[in-house]
Amino acid sequence: MKPDEPSRTALMIARQRAAHQVLDHGSILYDPFAMKILREEEKDVLQFATKHPLASIGRLCTTARSRIAEDALSRAVESGVRQIVILGAGLDTFALRNPHGSREIRIYEVDHPATQAWKRRRLAEAQIALPPWLVLVPVDFERDDVGEKLGAAGFQHNSPAFFTWLGVVPYLTQDAVSRTLDYISSIQNSEVVFDYMEPPEAFSEELRQLEKERSEQLEKIGERSASRFEPAGIAAILRSHGFCAIEDINFQEITSRFGGAVQGLAPGHAGVHVVHAKH
Repeated sequence: MKPDEPSRTALMIARQRAAHQVLDHGSILYDPFAMKILREEEKDVLQFATKHPLASIGRLCTTARSRIAEDALSRAVESGVRQIVILGAGLDTFALRNPHGSREIRIYEVDHPATQAWKRRRLAEAQIALPPWLVLVPVDFERDDVGEKLGAAGFQHNSPAFFTWLGVVPYLTQDAVSRTLDYISSIQNSEVVFDYMEPPEAFSEELRQLEKERSEQLEKIGERSASRFEPAGIAAILRSHGFCAIEDINFQEITSRFGGAVQGLAPGHAGVHVVHAKH
């Protein structure tokens, strides 16, 4: 992405979440703030959601990964975790919907400074106040030290933490992915949920073409799609960072668990995975 502009992919993901509320009635991820924070008309969201026959697959992946992450997060909070870090938060609304307000948890949203400033404006325009448990931490993942920035914002490195890292890994270099995992694994009893993509041959033909077009469009706006992984490769990387409990949920499982909730879900296979790992 360009240094002074908010992430276009963050806007696309927010539109998918909003479309899920309108078309699928929030049946995977109920989010009463999705339309408010987007600041767009329902007809525009519907047009976005239906302009491509395969758009429903993107809607499924976006909402399912958030649901998987938030379910795992709830279990972590039940077991005593009180620090939540949302890496690459975009227009994520979990902090606004926080069901654990009585548990005195602290939520740190980490994102690019331009994207975070854009989010602040969206919230102000929608007259949505920042909740007291939310801390916004501006970070450039390719250049800044995430640990330093979080520490300066009050994050306690010696206490357990739960990290969500959704829609980010495919846009980072493998070196940046490794550095972030280094940091997460330096925190005892840390957990992370993230998603990744396999190489193009893991996608069905129509989706492979769509992914190619999307990558080319992102390249033009400076949000290149950088990293692709094989499942065995991801498992090896996580184990090398000391993660032991690794659950890798592939697209077939995502479809069987959540696909019935997406109206008019298109056929096809995406090489998309959601991983939950514990250190």
